[in-house]
Amino acid sequence: MRSAEAANNASQRAPSRRERFRQATIDEIKMYAREQMAAGGPASLSLRAVARDMNITPSALYRYFAGIDDLITALCVDAYHAVGDAVGSAVQALPEDDHVGRWRAYANGFREWALANPSDFALIYGTPLPGYQAPPEITQAAASRYLGVALSTVSSAVSAGAIDLERSLLTYTPDLDPQLVANWAKIGLHLDPQIAAITAGAQVTVQGHLTLELFGHFNWLRNDINHVWEGHLRAMMIAMGFDPQVLPEV
Repeated sequence: MRSAEAANNASQRAPSRRERFRQATIDEIKMYAREQMAAGGPASLSLRAVARDMNITPSALYRYFAGIDDLITALCVDAYHAVGDAVGSAVQALPEDDHVGRWRAYANGFREWALANPSDFALIYGTPLPGYQAPPEITQAAASRYLGVALSTVSSAVSAGAIDLERSLLTYTPDLDPQLVANWAKIGLHLDPQIAAITAGAQVTVQGHLTLELFGHFNWLRNDINHVWEGHLRAMMIAMGFDPQVLPEV
């Protein structure tokens, strides 16, 4: 019993001065890296430039990150967790039986996060960085957080009849990665493949709209962009199988 208590106390102990300093330095490195991405896009990221901004030697950064790929991976993980937090909080703020509201909250929460963090959106959803390959054993768990929110929200709407699979326009059957299916099962998601297809199709609309909006490709439209978004959101939800009669008019 005492050994268990000691182990628990050790795990809950306050970080040491050295650990706090190390974490503060990592946070500072990430801060300057994000500033670089905001100014020049993810491809502009440079350890040498980060070191210059921090007034330290480039070699000092290797105490914290093995190289630029490790720094990019850490930023990707942070971005995935941030969007997971955003959509999770947005959905959980509404009653469980408000299926229309909860999916709208998911989509709007995703958009609000992207508009507030355009460089992070570009990092994980924009043009792939030349030579960089995200290590799935590190990034996949973080990326699955927002997708898990989307899948569970759609699954609940289907179970409640708010989404009618017969009414859905997204009818293809996806060939799902068995490992991915196993990971979903671990968190209680036992999905009909069409639910995965509906979620994927909806995510295409969300990310497609945001890619165009954030990268300035809607400049030719004179419409209010929020009105355009609402139109895409309504069309997306009709395609998913929601009843058009209960959706907000645009």
